[in-house]
Amino acid sequence: MPQVSARISQELYDKCIQDYGNMTVAINTGLEALFKPSENKMNSDENKLNSNENSNGELKAIIEEKNARIEDIKLQVEFLTEQLRKQNASDEIKIIELKENYQNRMEDFKTQMYSLDNQLRTKDDQIEKLNENAHKQAVHIQTLIQEISQLNVKLLPESTKKPWYRFW
Repeated sequence: MPQVSARISQELYDKCIQDYGNMTVAINTGLEALFKPSENKMNSDENKLNSNENSNGELKAIIEEKNARIEDIKLQVEFLTEQLRKQNASDEIKIIELKENYQNRMEDFKTQMYSLDNQLRTKDDQIEKLNENAHKQAVHIQTLIQEISQLNVKLLPESTKKPWYRFW
């Protein structure tokens, strides 16, 4: 015969020894019961009924405790849901305020940009006028130089002093 080894809890071991006397009988009975499902179901149903009759009051207490716990959880869920709604509303208000602030700042930036653009155009016009004036002055100076060279005007009067060797 083949041998079987398994690890089981101490409580299960004690029950098997108490009910069956030794582990071999307990294991054989358990394996046989495993292959007889109809009898096993009936025995388990009977065990459930017996345990239900004994602990019917306990089950009612457990059910009542669980129902009370469910009600508490429902109240907590409602409370948390209400808090989330309030927080979402305050978040939406903050988002709207931020959008308005952003739009106001953008308008300010646009007006500043238009102002700077106008100032740049004014400066460009002034620079263009200064360049035209400088060009006109250069042309005028060039014209004066040409006129002076054409006239060949002597700026210094001719000297009346005789050279040293012509003293007579």
